Amino acid sequence: MGLSPQSQHYGQAKGKMQQEPIVLFTGVQRLARGLRAMGLSSACLREPGEKVASPWEVDHWIEYDPSDLESLCHLVKQWPQKHRVAAVLNRRERRVPEHAFLNEALGMPGIRPWQARIFRDKLLLRKLLEEKAAHLNPPFREVDPWRPGPPPMPFPFLLKPRNLFKSQLITACRTMGDWQAALQRIRNSWQEAQKRHGVILEPTLVAEKELQGEHFSLDALVTSEGEMIFTPPVVLNTGIQWGLEDFHVSVRWVDPDLESNTAALLEEAVRDLIKAMELKASPLHVDLLRLGSQVWILDAAPRVGGYRSEMMELAWGCSLDLLSLRLAMGESVKWEPRWKKCVAVVELFPPRRGVLKKIEGIQEIRDLGSFYRMKQRVAPGEMVGWAVDGFRCPLFVVLVNADMDILRRDVTKLRGLARMEVCSP
Repeated sequence: MGLSPQSQHYGQAKGKMQQEPIVLFTGVQRLARGLRAMGLSSACLREPGEKVASPWEVDHWIEYDPSDLESLCHLVKQWPQKHRVAAVLNRRERRVPEHAFLNEALGMPGIRPWQARIFRDKLLLRKLLEEKAAHLNPPFREVDPWRPGPPPMPFPFLLKPRNLFKSQLITACRTMGDWQAALQRIRNSWQEAQKRHGVILEPTLVAEKELQGEHFSLDALVTSEGEMIFTPPVVLNTGIQWGLEDFHVSVRWVDPDLESNTAALLEEAVRDLIKAMELKASPLHVDLLRLGSQVWILDAAPRVGGYRSEMMELAWGCSLDLLSLRLAMGESVKWEPRWKKCVAVVELFPPRRGVLKKIEGIQEIRDLGSFYRMKQRVAPGEMVGWAVDGFRCPLFVVLVNADMDILRRDVTKLRGLARMEVCSP
């Protein structure tokens, strides 16, 4: 565990760099690599053995043990450059606790450890909402997957890990057979999911009533005075809507013509969540379900949502990363869209669990009229599978178009173009 400046940049501009304010990131992200052009320096946390591309683009690296955050706080408090830290930023779900501990250690505004514990644990979030904003909760129960017993509530319901992300290991129970199979499937995937994602899972699960409705996400920025700035909602399509028995988000849509009354209902629910969590000086990402005038909170995290900054830049000309930076530095924050476009982010999964051999159709995807970019997360030879088994998508594609109808047609074409070949392990 320790701190180290990057020698090349440090040698070239030592005097100047010693004066620049530092933005401390809980992990590498795109914004960290562009701070020098903004007159700022960067520092990033790094776990032992963590591989980082282009490490010279970051000014300071802080190696730490994620299982010992108290030592991280002690290290940062002793850092000779701590007085230069102007902001702490986090984009990673599992580093929400690090963000909170660093804020507290450095006396920065924003999320605190007690809030981080609740945001990182679906059961604790449900219990807090039950006390302070029960209308946002679906019916729920705690479940011990290691102790056989009757179903915790009437069917249908969902079993969810308390502190995993990207819909992983979420399993539907609609019959007694589903209930028994779900417990076995989760137990079989437990250790592998922990190892794959570097997470120690809480020992129990949350059972939630399976609700029907429209899925959305909403990102907000809460100032130190408690003012709430809302960004336009993102429409979510799950794997279930594609006919898959999997709850991953298959498509995230920015539709500029979404009805204003829908946005108002979602914002009202997020306001109640912010008040219940006593949240200030923080971004907030929330997943919601709407049925008529009823809105339920499905999950929430004090960070910018996955893909969201890029989606808002493409759709509206507004960077949530930059707005979060201004928020963390105590500057005024406004939502000021510059244009209006339609955006979709599509996550693609293999037909079954196995070892990835190859992905075909890549060039055909690039030839789509709405194509913007894609990323293959998994190399051939690695294990792949669905979210229900604890896997993230091997491939995602970002599409942009001024016409929502054309964008929808390209998303439909895309589903048939990407062909993943897998073999048995």
